[in-house]
Amino acid sequence: MASLILILALIVGVAGVGLLYVDTKRRKAGAEEALPAPSSAPVAESEAEFAVKHEAVPESEPALEAEPEPHPELIEQPKSQDEVPPEPSTEPESEPERSRPHPHLPSLPGAVRREKKKWAEHKGFEFFKEDSYLAEEWTRGAAASGATPRDIVVGHAFGHEIVLTDLGGVGVMAARTGAASDTVVDFRRVEIAEDSGNSGNEPSADLLPVRELAGFEVFSTEVAVAQRMIDQRVPVALEMLPAEVTAVWMESEWVLAQTAKAARSPQWEQMLAPLALLGDVARVLPPRSTAGHILHVDDMDPTRLIPPPPAPEPTGPRLVAPRGEAVSQPPILRPEEPLELPSRVRSDARGDIAKHTALGADEVDAIADGREHPRPDGSRARLPRKLPKGSSIFGDGRTEE
Repeated sequence: MASLILILALIVGVAGVGLLYVDTKRRKAGAEEALPAPSSAPVAESEAEFAVKHEAVPESEPALEAEPEPHPELIEQPKSQDEVPPEPSTEPESEPERSRPHPHLPSLPGAVRREKKKWAEHKGFEFFKEDSYLAEEWTRGAAASGATPRDIVVGHAFGHEIVLTDLGGVGVMAARTGAASDTVVDFRRVEIAEDSGNSGNEPSADLLPVRELAGFEVFSTEVAVAQRMIDQRVPVALEMLPAEVTAVWMESEWVLAQTAKAARSPQWEQMLAPLALLGDVARVLPPRSTAGHILHVDDMDPTRLIPPPPAPEPTGPRLVAPRGEAVSQPPILRPEEPLELPSRVRSDARGDIAKHTALGADEVDAIADGREHPRPDGSRARLPRKLPKGSSIFGDGRTEE
C-alpha cells in the first residue's frame, strides 16, 4: 500500500513539473513574439554604400582623380524661415508588453484554492472548504444546478457580508443586502450573450426584458419594479465591474456576481466595491411578506450576554399514572403492640404538671389588697388619734408666721 501511494505521488509530481515547463515555454514564446523584429534594410544599405565608396579606381587614369560626389543625404538643404524645427520627443519608447498567462492555459491543481487562502489571509477573512447550508440560499444563475459551494471565503467589506465561493467550477461572489425580497433582477453582459448564442444561457421563463444598461441586458420578474430601482448608482456599479464578470443577479437578500475561470485576486478586489453598491440599491426592492417580522439578531453588534430563561415551574394537576399500570407501594411498618391513644371519655394526666398561674399576673402578692381588717388588742400599745379635729399638717406654716 505504501509503495502504491509513493508511485502515485511520483506520477503527480512529474505531471506538475511537465505543466510548469509547458507554461514557462509558452510564456517565453509570447514574449518573443511581442518584441519588434530587427530591420535588416539599414544594414544592407550601409554595406552597399561602403562598397561604392571603397571601389578601386582604374590604373589607366592615375592623374585624374574623380571627386567623390556628395551623398544626397549629406547635402544640407537651406532651411526656410517658415519651417520650424521639430521638437525632440520626450516620450520614452514603449516597452514590449509583458506576457501574461493565457486564461485557457492549464494551471496546477489547487492553484485557485491556494490563492483564495492567501487572499483571505491578506484581507482578514475566513476560509472554509464547503458549506451545504449555503446552497439553500441561492437558486439562480450558477446555483441553479444545485452544486454544493466549495472553497468558501467569508468576510465583511464596505458594510456588507461578502462570500466568495466555487459553484460547480464557476466562481461566484455574493454580498448580503440585509433585506429579503421576492423580486429577482438579472444583469447579463451583452458580449457574452452574443458569443454564446443559443447555448442554453437564456434567462428563465419568469424573467422579462427591461432594458440595456452599461453593456448589460437587464431582466426582472417585475419590470416596473426594476425600472424604479435603477438609478444613477446602477450604471456606475456595472462599469466598475471587471471584464471577467459575466452576469450579476439580485436574489432574496443577496447580490451575486458570476465570473469567468480566469478571475483571480485582482479581479476579486475590484468586485468588492461595486457589489456593495448594488447591495445598497437592492434595499429599495419590495420586502418579502414575512421579512419585516424577522429580527436578525445575529447580524447586529454584540451587547451584554442575555442569561438563559428560568425553567418554568410545574403548574396544574399532578401527574397520575395511567390506569392498568401497577404502582409500587412503599413498605408499611407497624409496631408489634398497639399504641394507647388518648381518649375524651376518661381523664388522664401524663408527665409533671406545674402550678397554674394567671396569664399575665405578677408572681409577687400585693401588700394591701383590702381583705385584712385589724382588730383592737389591749395588749399592744396604740397611738391615740383625734380624727374629728382634722389634719394639722396643713396649718403648721401659718402658726410660725
